[in-house]
Amino acid sequence: FWGGGQESIETMRSRLERSIQMQALLRAFEARDRNLQESNLGRVNFWSAVNLGVLVLVAFLQVYLLKSLFEDKRPVRT
Repeated sequence: FWGGGQESIETMRSRLERSIQMQALLRAFEARDRNLQESNLGRVNFWSAVNLGVLVLVAFLQVYLLKSLFEDKRPVRT
C-alpha cells in the first residue's frame, strides 16, 4: 500500500519539473513574439505616416493642377 507512494511522488516531481520547463519555454516564445509584434507595429506606423504624407501631398497637387486648368490666362482687355 505505502510502497507505491514514493514512486508516485517522484513521478509527480518529474512532471512538475517538466511543467515548469514548458512554462519557461512558452514565456520565452511569448516574449520573442511580443518583441516582434512591437517591432512590426513601429514599422507599420512609420510607413502609414509616410503613406499619409504622400496622400496629402498628392491631394494638394491635384487641387492646384485642377485650379490651374480653370484659370483664364488670356490678357484682360480694358
